[in-house]
Amino acid sequence: MPSPPRVYRAPEASGGVYSCVSNYSDLMSSLAEFKKAPTYPNYLDYIGYWGIHAVCLGALWTGVTTRDLVVCAVSYFVRMFGVMVGFHRYFSHRSFKATRGMQFVLALLGTLGVQKGVLWWAAHHRFHHRYSDTEVDVHSPMQRSFLYSHCGWQLDKNNRGTDYTRVADLMKYPEIVWLNNWDLIPQAIYAALIFAFFGWSGLIWGFFISTILLWHAIHGIGSFGHRFGGYRRFATTDNSRNKWFLAILLLGEGWHNNHHFYQSSAKQGFVWWEIDVGYYILKVLSLFGVVWDLRKPPDALIRNREPALQTTMRRFGTWVQDLRRGLHRSVDDSTTGATDDEKLRLDIFKQALEARVDAFDADATNQILKDPSKLGEAEGRFRSALASEVEQLDNVSAAISAALPAALQHEVTRSLETCPFRHFLPKRAAHAV
Repeated sequence: MPSPPRVYRAPEASGGVYSCVSNYSDLMSSLAEFKKAPTYPNYLDYIGYWGIHAVCLGALWTGVTTRDLVVCAVSYFVRMFGVMVGFHRYFSHRSFKATRGMQFVLALLGTLGVQKGVLWWAAHHRFHHRYSDTEVDVHSPMQRSFLYSHCGWQLDKNNRGTDYTRVADLMKYPEIVWLNNWDLIPQAIYAALIFAFFGWSGLIWGFFISTILLWHAIHGIGSFGHRFGGYRRFATTDNSRNKWFLAILLLGEGWHNNHHFYQSSAKQGFVWWEIDVGYYILKVLSLFGVVWDLRKPPDALIRNREPALQTTMRRFGTWVQDLRRGLHRSVDDSTTGATDDEKLRLDIFKQALEARVDAFDADATNQILKDPSKLGEAEGRFRSALASEVEQLDNVSAAISAALPAALQHEVTRSLETCPFRHFLPKRAAHAV
C-alpha cells in the first residue's frame, strides 16, 4: 500500500471548512491506488448487515440483566459520540480543532461504531451536504424511497467505494488511513473485550444490540431528519428538519436544519433549549486543551429570521449549488482528451474547487448577515482562492493549461450575474480567475 501523501494545507480564507490541495504531483501514485473500490461480492454486505440484526435474537437465549443494559447504554453512548462528533463534526466538517492524539481517539471511537471507515464516511457526507436533497444525493428521502434513504444506500454496491479526492486533507495521517482500511480489526477487538469482561449476554447487548440501535438512530437522520414533521428555523435548499427526539438519540445531531444552514459549527443546538450533548462534551474537553476553536454560528445568523431574508438565502443556497455544477462543467468541457493521469489530477483539482466554494458559501453567508454591502470582499477572496488553485495545477497539457483559466473565468462571471445578492457586488469587468 502506498504511503499517505503529506502535501496538504488549510487555506486561511476557508474558515476551517475543508483543506485544499497544495501540491498535485505528489498525490498521483497514492490516489491511483486508493481510488480502487473493493471487489468482494455485494451479497457479503447484506449478510453482514442483516446477520448482525439476526444475532440480536441471541438475547432470547442469554436473557438480560441490569448489567447488560448498562453495558449496552455505555457502548451506545461512547460509539455514538465517536461517530457523530468524530466522524461527523470533526472529520467531515472540521468544525473544531484537536490534537493529533485526540484526533486518533475520535477516529477510533467512530470506527467502533461499525459505520465503515472514517474516510468513506466523511467523503460521502461531504458530498451529501454539497448536493443535499438533489437528484445526485444518494440518501435523500425526497429523491428515493424511505427505506433506501434509511439504510439501503449503504448496501448499494454503487456507494461502496470511496472518492478519496474528497478527503485529501485527511490522508496525510497514516493512522487515519490505516483505521479506514482495516476498520474490522478494532471492531473485532472491541467485541472480544466485551465478551472477555461481560460474557455472552454482555456481547449480545453491549455489541450487537447496541450496534443496531446506533445504526438505526444514525440512519434516521437521513430518512426522518429530512421528512415528517419537526420544524425548520432556516429556509435551506434541502428539506432538513429539527427534531428533539433525534437530538436526544444522536447527542445533539437532531437539530438538523440548524446544521444544514451552518454546517461548519461545532454547536448544533442554536438556542438554550436545543440540547446538544456532543457540544457540551467538547466544551469539557476544551478545558484540557485536547480540542479548541469550537466554531459557533454568529449571533446575527440566529437573529435574522425575517421571511424575506430567509427566502433570499434559500435562493442563494440554490445559486451556490449551480455554481458548483458550473465549475465542474467548465473543467470537464475544457479538458476533453485528457489522459488517465490528467483525469485523476483534474479530479483532485475539482475537489479543491469544491472546497473553495464551501469556503465562499460560509464567508458570504456571514457577510450577508453582518453587512451585505461588503459582500464584494467575500467575492474577492473567492476569486483569489480560485486563482491560487489554478496556479498550483501542474503537469497537464499546454492545451488544458491554456483553456482552463478562461473557462473558469467565464463561469464565475456568468454565475455572479445571477447571484441573488448581485446588487451588493461591485460593478467590474470580467477578470481572470
